[in-house]
Formats: sequence, C-alpha cells, structure tokens
Amino acid sequence: MKINKFLQYAILIAALILIYWYLSKNPNLFIHLERVTLSDFLILLFLRFLLLLINGFTLKAYAAKYMVNLHTREWVGLSFVTALGNYISPFSGGMLFRAGYLKIKHHLSLTKFTILLISNYMLFFWCVALTGFTSSMYLINQKVYTPWQVPFFFGIITLFLMTIKYIQVPEFSSRLWIIKKFSEATSGLKILIQDKRLLTRIIFYTFLNILANGLSFYVAYRSIGIDILFTQAILISMISVFSLIINITPANIGVHEGMVSFASSTLKVGGGEGLIVALIIRAITMILVFTIGPFFLYNLSKKFS
Repeated sequence: MKINKFLQYAILIAALILIYWYLSKNPNLFIHLERVTLSDFLILLFLRFLLLLINGFTLKAYAAKYMVNLHTREWVGLSFVTALGNYISPFSGGMLFRAGYLKIKHHLSLTKFTILLISNYMLFFWCVALTGFTSSMYLINQKVYTPWQVPFFFGIITLFLMTIKYIQVPEFSSRLWIIKKFSEATSGLKILIQDKRLLTRIIFYTFLNILANGLSFYVAYRSIGIDILFTQAILISMISVFSLIINITPANIGVHEGMVSFASSTLKVGGGEGLIVALIIRAITMILVFTIGPFFLYNLSKKFS
C-alpha cells in the first residue's frame, strides 16, 4: 500500500512538472485566460455543480434498488465527499468513504452495491462510446476534420459493451482479480438490465452527465476565444473520459489534462488550448469540491459516528 501510494504521488509530481514545463515553454497560452469573463466562470461553476448533482441522483437511484431511501443531504453530500476524497486520498478514497457510510448507516451490503456500481461503469462507458461514435460520424459527415481511428475506437467499444451481457464467465480463482471483477460486472449488468425502470433512469442520468460535461468543455473553449463546434467539444470530453481507466493519481490530476490536450490536438483544435481548457475546468471543479465538500464531510461524519 505504501509503495502504491508513493508511486501515485510520484506520477502526480511528474505530471505537474511536465505541465509546468510545457506552459513555461508556451507562455502565449496564458493570454487565453485574459478572455475568460465572470459570466463564463459562473456558467462553468453551475455546470460543474450540476454534474456533481447528477452523480448524486445516480447514487440515490442505485441505493433505492436495495430499499435504501437516501435523504437529500445524503445523496448530495456523498457526491461531493466522494469527489473530495478522490482528491485527498489515494486510489479513489472517496468511494471508500461512500461505501463505508452506506454500510454502517444504512446496512447496505458492500458486495451487492459494489457489483451494481461496477456494472454502472460499464453502462456509463457504453453511453460515452455511443455518444463518441455518433458525434465523430456526424463531424465526418459535415466535413470537419476527424481521424477515422476516432469513430472506429468508439464503435468497437460500443459493440463490445453491447454484447458483454451475453458473455458467460466461468468461475475462476479469486486471485485472478481482473477476471473476478469482469464476472461481477457482467452479473451486475444483467441485474440492471432486468430492472427496466432503474435502467431507464440510469441511462437518463448518464446522458445528462454527458451533456453537462460536454457543455462545460464547449463554454470553456469559447471562453478562451476558440471557435469550436459543440459536437467537437462533446467528442473531446468523451475521449477524455477514458482517463478514468488510468486511475493512477489523485482525482486523475495530470492524466485527465494530458488526455484533453491529446484529444484537442487530435481534432486539430489545439493541444495547448486543450490543456488550458482542462486546467480551467479542473480549477472550477476544485473550488466547488473544496468549499462544499468539507461541509458535507463534517456533517455526514457526525451521522457516520
């Protein structure tokens, strides 16, 4: 655990040094920040707040599956505390607090809830892949530069996740961690698909999440003077979502920024501009998480104890 934590923070420091080096070599990028207005800041603040609320709604829907009725302060608070914990604790510490709270406060089985949450990630990535595929195909149809590898990548992911529910995974030794988690995910996905009402709600919340995230990128690019199509902003945000798979730094700091820069460069919007956009979104998200998160952490911890 100590080695993992050391490695995580070593990678974080390396990523921050690389970002600093890149910006120091390209000081002209800071000119973009002068174009950001107060209205842009407030709109982005609202969109990132909305994103955290949607995460709370999703948690509430899953908890209700097991007859756990979360109060407003709980599903809102746990969303903010989860985000806060992911910043200050190694390897998604916020999720551990959330799981512990639900276990102790509401006697919610960790095993059952974990299986459904893993399946939620698969459903989330399917929605992301589908959005990425349709967005990239639309851009190609509109003669907007989009490498063919982009729709191909999203198409493969979409098809794979569509067929995964039919895959029968045999029992393996628990030492095979990846196989075990894959089996749990397919089991949870089947449970989720059988509950049509829950499935519909989760898909609705997921596409709301995608829309709010895409709007955040669109507003951020526009705020620094980059003339970008909304579909391009959506596509960049969808590519950057896959940084969640590479969970090696607190809240994916550095990794997410690198992914946004890569996606922005791939679509010829500008890698440096993409980095600035990612940093703007990161800063605004952290303002929300570190101002509201501690309040809910204190409030829920009292109920927790």
